[in-house]
Amino acid sequence: MFRLASLSIRLLLLLIISVVALPAAGIILYSGIQFRNAMLDDARKETQTLVERIATEQRNLVVATEQLMTALAQLPEVRERDTARVEPILRELRKLNPMYANITLSDRGGRVRATAVPAARPLIISDRRFFRGALESGRLSSGEYVVSFITNKPVFNLGYPVKNDRGEIVGVIGVAFNIGNYQQLLQQMHLPAGVSFVILDHEGIILARGINPEPYIGKPYPAEPFLRMKAGPDEGTEIRAGLQGDDRIISYRKLRLPGERTPYLYVTAGVPVDMATREANRSMAYGAALLSSFLVLAWVAAVLIGKRCIGDRIKVLEDASQRLAGGDTRVRVSDLVVGGDLGSLARTFDAMADQLRAREDALAASEAFMNTIIETEPECVKLLDAEGRVQMMNRAGLNMIDADSLAQVQGECMYPLVTPEYRDAFIELTQNVFLGIPGNLAFETIGLKGRHVWLDTHAVPFRNERGEIVSLLGITRDITEHRKSEEERRENLLLFESLMQYSPMGIRIFDGESGTCILMNQATVDIAGGRMEAMKGQDFRDLHSWRESGLLEVAEKVLEDGAARVVEVDLRTSFGKEVRMSYSVSRLLIKEKQHLLVVGRDVSDEKRLAEEKKRMEAQMLHVQKLESLGVLAGGIAHDFNNILMAIMGNAELALMRLPEESEARTNLQNIEKSSKRAADLAQQMLAYSGKGSFVIEEFDVNALIMEMGHMLEVSISKKVVMRFNLAADLPLVEVDATQIRQVVMNLVINASEAVGDQKGVITITTGTKHCDAAYLSGLWINDQLQEGDYVYFQVTDDGCGMDEATRARIFDPFFTTKFTGRGLGMAAVLGIVRGHKGTIEVRSEPGAGSTFTVYLPALPAASLRVPGQIEAVPLSTGSGTVLLVDDEEAIRNLGREMLETLGYTVLTAEDGAAALDVFRERGEEIDCVILDLTMPNLDGEQAFLSLRSMDPGVQVILSSGYSEQEITQRFVGRGLAGFIQKPYRLAELSLKLQRISRKPQRKA
Repeated sequence: MFRLASLSIRLLLLLIISVVALPAAGIILYSGIQFRNAMLDDARKETQTLVERIATEQRNLVVATEQLMTALAQLPEVRERDTARVEPILRELRKLNPMYANITLSDRGGRVRATAVPAARPLIISDRRFFRGALESGRLSSGEYVVSFITNKPVFNLGYPVKNDRGEIVGVIGVAFNIGNYQQLLQQMHLPAGVSFVILDHEGIILARGINPEPYIGKPYPAEPFLRMKAGPDEGTEIRAGLQGDDRIISYRKLRLPGERTPYLYVTAGVPVDMATREANRSMAYGAALLSSFLVLAWVAAVLIGKRCIGDRIKVLEDASQRLAGGDTRVRVSDLVVGGDLGSLARTFDAMADQLRAREDALAASEAFMNTIIETEPECVKLLDAEGRVQMMNRAGLNMIDADSLAQVQGECMYPLVTPEYRDAFIELTQNVFLGIPGNLAFETIGLKGRHVWLDTHAVPFRNERGEIVSLLGITRDITEHRKSEEERRENLLLFESLMQYSPMGIRIFDGESGTCILMNQATVDIAGGRMEAMKGQDFRDLHSWRESGLLEVAEKVLEDGAARVVEVDLRTSFGKEVRMSYSVSRLLIKEKQHLLVVGRDVSDEKRLAEEKKRMEAQMLHVQKLESLGVLAGGIAHDFNNILMAIMGNAELALMRLPEESEARTNLQNIEKSSKRAADLAQQMLAYSGKGSFVIEEFDVNALIMEMGHMLEVSISKKVVMRFNLAADLPLVEVDATQIRQVVMNLVINASEAVGDQKGVITITTGTKHCDAAYLSGLWINDQLQEGDYVYFQVTDDGCGMDEATRARIFDPFFTTKFTGRGLGMAAVLGIVRGHKGTIEVRSEPGAGSTFTVYLPALPAASLRVPGQIEAVPLSTGSGTVLLVDDEEAIRNLGREMLETLGYTVLTAEDGAAALDVFRERGEEIDCVILDLTMPNLDGEQAFLSLRSMDPGVQVILSSGYSEQEITQRFVGRGLAGFIQKPYRLAELSLKLQRISRKPQRKA
């Protein structure tokens, strides 16, 4: 704790003078701060006044401009956007208002119809902020810092809407302010020296600056202060860095147009802090200089007086004390310091020196005797103070800590030499000794040279002649070797116990001669499923499980030849648990006696997981094969549909144009029938790929099956009995009823063929099941379905069944166990089910029949069946222009003929990019676009999005060889007008176009 009495005389004198001068310094500092704060307030008011002046000028300018644009907007020639009559007016107004860089009149689409400054080319300003704002708000709107298309100079724009007699906005008047004129206007304000201002647009772009404007105009204002202004109130003041990095008092104000929430201008004005506080700082510095001069003179006087009268005499006493402390007991000072309190102190000092000399002589003889005893002692003898510092240590102790001499460790603390785990105990021992409590401690030390030594010390208090405890006296011996042997024995025991206790493997040790278990761990009991008490007394030669599994034979061989063996066996333990074990059996010699060590590991889960992994890999390989075949089938069907489109369409047109008596009609009708059969085959291929054409409705599976009851019974052998086991109150499912009927029919016919000519039973069962992820993953074909409630129907027969090889191939295309040429069969069934987000489970064994279970996602209980409505529209002609886009020339030519037959004007394009070019040129006359989905350069989806961005009201019908469900899911909510699947007939095309024609016509 700091005390004044510990200071020197000279410092005390200087402190007294400083305390006396402290109030004067406080008064000077307080007055200076108050003066400086007043100057800062004046500077704030000055910047706020300047901001208000600039804001007023800008508001006046905007008001005048708005009046001008309001008057212009009322002129008939302006409302009619008559370029020849409007441009002379605009040029004359620009001459009268030099602040304006240009005045423009544009139509609603952004095309500039008239300009005060002639333009070299037609201009579109629809992307300008002032233009968009005027159209959206119907009021005066502000722009931003831009470089004018016409003048190529930086300008700031205002926009005003032009309305017709019905109040509709037909154009926008734009006034561009020349930013250079901003600078001239503001310079006329005669700003005070050092004061600057900045005018920003709504994005923080600098429009004008009062000082050195050229490097800053058009550049962004520093982001952080601009964001604070943007988020702050409409006006404010703060002290921060200016554009040139100097600290300034800066005020700002936001300017808004009526009806606009976002400020269109920010006005800031700033004064350097140094300039604002210059007078206050000068006054404060003058007062501080006067006070400092007074303090320096007072301090010099105090130093001189203190040195001559007090300091020099105390120095004599101090030097004598140091000599006495160094052992010079003959020193005298009473002749050098005479008179006063210091003279009396000098005489007392001389008497003390005489007494110390007499005591030193007596102690010298006693110390010589004690040193001889201590130095010859073979154990460590040491003295420590209360902080653990070495006061004395004999040679034996120095050797224990690797010290070369006492001087090396004398005065050093012993605590750091004690290892951390014993340091607190050693400190406690030291503290207890100084409380008068002796003690013993065994501890580890690290010598000065890094050697670890174990010591055992006995510590007692060491007292002076007055009975006071002044040191710790310790007698210490080296126990390193004894400790090492004990530690090794203890570590070996702990290691063995830990191994037995925590090992996950079962460990047992048997007496090799008697066969009795002498040691075992808990893991052995857990694996066997028994009790510790029952297993401890077991003899391995009596264990039935060892004998049956062959483990007993292995154990006897190990005891005989001493060679360790590893064996894996299946066994049933004495407690009835069946496990697969991997044993390591070895021989131990303990006190010249043979013992059997058996380490066992339960590998039942490992085997099960390995088999499960193998099964899952086979399942994934099969699913990937089906996916690949599905992709191939879908692609072939898509291209096949394009070819059939040309064949069927041309045949249909030819039939329409030939007279009834023409002999060629029969050939064309045959072509048409064959094409339909080919189209059906393409639909089967799409069904296999999971992309078939589905008419999705909500149905009750029970109702579908009962409707098919009679048809199913006549489709199977008369020796087979049909049974129905239908669950009540099934949830509805979203399915294509025709496709699901095909699935049921295929499964029932296959079941009948499996029964053959024998008598048998086919059972159709329905129900619901909640399938979690674990259950779905166990299905042979799961397709990574979502867990939840599923409705299932199950077809079970008692026929011949299937082996594993047959089950693995039943869903391959064209695979059959009967005769060849039967079509896609079960492959199409799989495609239909997968297309409905369902799966199939197959269970079958040779001679035990087969069970096929189809799972379909169940709808929520609240769902109601809403049957699909098929709208019948007769073939009829229409009118309008249709843009047909397809990369196949044959499809384009056929489509043109079909559309022209229906009465439409046809435009064609070979890909998406060409379609966009045609739409840009003739978009106003196009009523509908028929767009192929798969094309080079720009596909149908990209072209559709581009057409929608050009005209959100465009009517687009997508055309593809894939199904409507597959395609329309990708365009939900995007404004698709319709879909037509290839190959399509003339009637289907007429139906689609009639639906389009019934929708509201888009605006030109």
